[in-house]
Amino acid sequence: MAGTKRTRAAPVDHAAALEGESGGSTDQGIYRAIADAIFEQRLPSGTKLPEDNLGEIFSVSRTVVRKALFRLASEKLVDIRPNRGAMVASPSVEEAREVFAARRVIEAASVEAAVPRMTPEHRDRLARLVDKDHAAHQDSARRNWIRYSGAFHLEIADIAGNQVLKSFLKELIGRTSLIIGLYEPMQRTACTHDEHAELLDILTGSDVEAAVTAMVDHLRACEQRLGLEQRNREIDLREIFSTDLDSTA
Repeated sequence: MAGTKRTRAAPVDHAAALEGESGGSTDQGIYRAIADAIFEQRLPSGTKLPEDNLGEIFSVSRTVVRKALFRLASEKLVDIRPNRGAMVASPSVEEAREVFAARRVIEAASVEAAVPRMTPEHRDRLARLVDKDHAAHQDSARRNWIRYSGAFHLEIADIAGNQVLKSFLKELIGRTSLIIGLYEPMQRTACTHDEHAELLDILTGSDVEAAVTAMVDHLRACEQRLGLEQRNREIDLREIFSTDLDSTA
């Protein structure tokens, strides 16, 4: 209708959203607190999550805790095993590969939709996340780096305007955090802020194909830096100890 002004939705602070919401002592609040702790790698893979302990910590019944844990299990962040209770999931090498493969598909679609919609305001929001990501690396603030790195990818999905795609990506980013915590080699960062800065330059251009290729290459590089191929190879004990055997011969 002519003359009708369209109201622009306020931008979402994805870094704050990933950091957590003050959900109180409801199952939503407990879900958010545990999910954030997993996402930020404060809860390592394999950590047990006893219902009674969590109920005491959050001052709620085990029923409320159980509801939160079942939701986390539905998102593959928690494993619930009969007679053993709940624990933070421990993704296999094959699952790690599948998560990265899924992210390449979803984020290629995200970038394809986001580039034509990119505005100077969008670029500024992404640039601020890159700056915060860089500062977190400089300060060795791993928790903040994980948060801002994930927020950068979610921001692109938000710009794309597809909420279903964004929801899938948010779950995959949480699972990626588990994978990084389990498989990332010491002194190496899987997802680098330098690559995010390069991505930003390409995303703000008009070449959609180049932007999609850059994102797919970035995610593939993140996966390769985890060294999953080495984790999956058969171990030859004789080869491993060959040097020791030679020195004692």
